[in-house]
Amino acid sequence: MVLQNRRAVRILLPALVLIALGPKAGAQQTQPPAPVIQAPPEAPVPAAASASSASTNRLLTGKMIYVAPMPNNLDKWLQEDLLTWGRYHVTSNPEGVDLQISAVVPDRPTRFKQRAGVPLPKAPPKKQPQETSIDVVDWVTGARLWTATLLDKNPKANAPPPPPASTIEIAARDMTPDQLALKISQELRRYVEQLEDSGGH
Repeated sequence: MVLQNRRAVRILLPALVLIALGPKAGAQQTQPPAPVIQAPPEAPVPAAASASSASTNRLLTGKMIYVAPMPNNLDKWLQEDLLTWGRYHVTSNPEGVDLQISAVVPDRPTRFKQRAGVPLPKAPPKKQPQETSIDVVDWVTGARLWTATLLDKNPKANAPPPPPASTIEIAARDMTPDQLALKISQELRRYVEQLEDSGGH
């Protein structure tokens, strides 16, 4: 009789526990765990895209340009040609601009010769003409953006124009200041238009 009572208790005990805990106990045992939802990783920004915006040439983003004084009033002719082009706002104030155009004449030491005991300066040798360069620089950083070296020689007849580049040479012998300024502005314009076509690089 005692054994029968113990068996009955073992059989009824789980049922009594479920009744005491209520329906939530059974639900907790049978309900599957909620799935963990992870946010998708952010797509990385391509390095080329971020670098291209930071490295855009100042010749494309600049608005104001200053032309420094040059020999033979070349700066005045350049100002007129730049105004005709219309891409930049030409100003006479060198402060706070985006770009600056200036002529760079290399220094050449003066040599002397003695004549009757008096030192007289020698004329520069004709085989080594003094070359002047026209530089366009970033006014903020001082970086050189474009350079045209003026050569003391005649241009070749029927020679095709050189491809646009950040550094070019112009055969400038016998050119008048207005002709030279026009040539400089044309070559600069060709280079800027090439930058636009290539995305600023």
